Amino acid sequence: MATEDISDLPVPKKDDLSDLPIPKQRIRFPDIKPYETPSIPERLGATAYGAVTGLLGAPGELEKLVVKTAPEFAGIKEPGETRGLRQAAAEKMFGRETIFPTTKDIERYGERVGVSPPREEVSGARMLGELGIGLLPMLPSVGRAIVGTPSKTSEALARRAEELGFKISPAQVRADEPVPMKGATGFAEHNQTKANQLASRGTGKQVNEIDDAFLAERFKSLGKDFDNLYQGRVFNIDQPAINALRAMAQMETQLPAFASVNPVKQEALNIINNYNSLASRLGSNPTTFGIEGNALQRMRNALTAAARSTNNRGSAHEIYDIINVIDESVERNHPQIAAALSELRPKYRNTIVLEDLYRKAGIRQGNISLENLGDMLATSNKQLVRRTGMDIDELGRLGRELRLRARWQPEGSTASAGEQTGRALGTALIGRGADLASQLLRTRGSVARRAQKFYADRPKAGTNLTVPAGLAAATVARPLQTEE
Repeated sequence: MATEDISDLPVPKKDDLSDLPIPKQRIRFPDIKPYETPSIPERLGATAYGAVTGLLGAPGELEKLVVKTAPEFAGIKEPGETRGLRQAAAEKMFGRETIFPTTKDIERYGERVGVSPPREEVSGARMLGELGIGLLPMLPSVGRAIVGTPSKTSEALARRAEELGFKISPAQVRADEPVPMKGATGFAEHNQTKANQLASRGTGKQVNEIDDAFLAERFKSLGKDFDNLYQGRVFNIDQPAINALRAMAQMETQLPAFASVNPVKQEALNIINNYNSLASRLGSNPTTFGIEGNALQRMRNALTAAARSTNNRGSAHEIYDIINVIDESVERNHPQIAAALSELRPKYRNTIVLEDLYRKAGIRQGNISLENLGDMLATSNKQLVRRTGMDIDELGRLGRELRLRARWQPEGSTASAGEQTGRALGTALIGRGADLASQLLRTRGSVARRAQKFYADRPKAGTNLTVPAGLAAATVARPLQTEE
């Protein structure tokens, strides 16, 4: 096939746009405003706006939820279905579909007076205000649940302990499942030192740590004080003391082995023989009997040594009871030394209590466990401590009731960590996870204890949560409402 030569054809001319008319105005696109981070005042204003509109609009939101949104959602009522007399009356009187104004209605009313709603960027702050106004009245109940509600007795004991200088944890004071602790978080050392000081002060000498050397020194020092009080004098003792001495001398089979110790038995026999000699005189009926202080103190020292040397604490208590009967008799019949004895005897009794606790491992590393002290005193068959301002039985009661433990004791249950966690989770599932909550929320410190005291001074007295619960429900329900 022959080809055609087109080399002589003219080159096509390109379109020339230079002759087109230039538009008089350029096309302008709207300016895009850069994002501005909301300021703190703007956020606070949005929160306040949400609180006000949420509070005023809550009744209308609840009304709309009950009569419109919920029935439509459940299929009981079709959207747009003819309204009843209630909505007809609302539209006629107020120009809206609810008798009470909704949040949207409040917004419109605000715009009419120049109050514009917050911009979208601060919608979270606004929602916070709406929720807060509904939850605010519920905060006391929430606070009580977090820190725990004490009984009247536990609160009174906690306040007494705080008067003495202890820092107590709310977890120890609450009525539901109190937790054995060393006190408020961060105050274990402070509480331990305070416990050691108060317990030792009851013996007449305050120290920061209590050990066997301290107890031995107190017995020795107090023994010398009794020596100085008794020696070189003649004392009258009455019938109870005579009966105690007679029991020592004549009823050895019913007493521990200490009654057969020569110094004790010999002194008792001498006193009883002298008393019998006096009582046998014609027409004599002595109610008191004179005894030399030196003889009384020799017998007393021998009894004390026997009590401290025996490993049988029951026998030791019997000995101390006899000593106590004699001391009481002297105090009753000698007013001139009653004041000195009333101060000296409690110190001696408190030292006996601490020695008993030390033997039962309730004092370790120089630190006393007030919980163990209270348990020991509560189970004791003998009342060893007289109730004066120097006694340590009050410390024992506080330690027992508040479960105030020593530094060497574990806090909480003695169960394993896994068992404790499982038990805490189990109680949380049935609504009693106070222990777990206090751990997670760190509400075991002194600040939480102050909150607990605040609530304790303000009894609940039939708190009505209907209104705050309604406000909270309205706030939650508002996003679910159908469009107006």
